[in-house]
Amino acid sequence: MTTDHLRFGDAGSLRLGRVEDFYALLGAIDEAMPRDATLYLEGTSFAPEVKDFLTSRPAPDVHGVAPGTLYSKPEAYHLPLKDPNLAELRSIAKRHAEPEVADHLAVYRGNELLLTAYDAGNDDVYVARSLSEETLQTLRRALDL
Repeated sequence: MTTDHLRFGDAGSLRLGRVEDFYALLGAIDEAMPRDATLYLEGTSFAPEVKDFLTSRPAPDVHGVAPGTLYSKPEAYHLPLKDPNLAELRSIAKRHAEPEVADHLAVYRGNELLLTAYDAGNDDVYVARSLSEETLQTLRRALDL
């Protein structure tokens, strides 16, 4: 794991829009993000079922992501987006309140941040300017933005 935290610079991202449905956000990520990317989930109150699932599917190449929670120290998990990981997480997530799944999330591939949603499901979503127009349209359509 690298010690540098991935974060968007001022010119590296664009605001996709405000998303108020955490579960729709997970669905949009599942639909639009590259399968060789990694989902970063951060929180302070993961449900045991969610935590067990995430610890059983660790990403092989983990990068630090700028944390959204500074106090108390959050837990963080890195889930490869390869099939069927995200579909299974979404199924588990439906049985839990949003904070039991994640407070903040991000998607990255290698050392490139692709999407951030701090206060996931209740705030703005930012995406990398490097994403294709097709990916952006898929995200907007899936999130009704």
